Amino acid sequence: MDQQAYQIAKDAFKSKDYKASERAFKKALDSIDEHTELYNNVLSHYGLAQVLNADENGLLLCRDAASNEVFDGEVFLNLACAEWYSENRKRAVDAIRHGVKIDADNEQLNRACARLDCRKKCCFSFLPREHKLNRLFGRLRRNPGPAMTVHDLLY
Repeated sequence: MDQQAYQIAKDAFKSKDYKASERAFKKALDSIDEHTELYNNVLSHYGLAQVLNADENGLLLCRDAASNEVFDGEVFLNLACAEWYSENRKRAVDAIRHGVKIDADNEQLNRACARLDCRKKCCFSFLPREHKLNRLFGRLRRNPGPAMTVHDLLY
């Protein structure tokens, strides 16, 4: 694998230069075989960079990388960020939970899980959580606060 391209991509991503990050992750991805151990990790980073550059195909790459991963929790964190950016909150939470099951020691995953997966008590406890009234009043009660970004989840 082209370690230099991978490091450049990670640094560009951290500094929010998603175009440069996408180019560098593509270069790193092209330098490895799909049977390499880090292939899914690089693919998920490349997909997330595409999503952040408004390319919807990146979400499919992240999903593909996560469907083939069994050890690396960072792949699921990238998928969750891509889903979050695409406004799929439920899928983002599911990806985080799955990642925590696979890699329970990953600090970033645990922090993201704590930030995303918070539920308050039901408004009407005698009704099920999925009831229309509970959902409606829950949305009204929700504290909008500062909008969480993908960068907040990652760093």
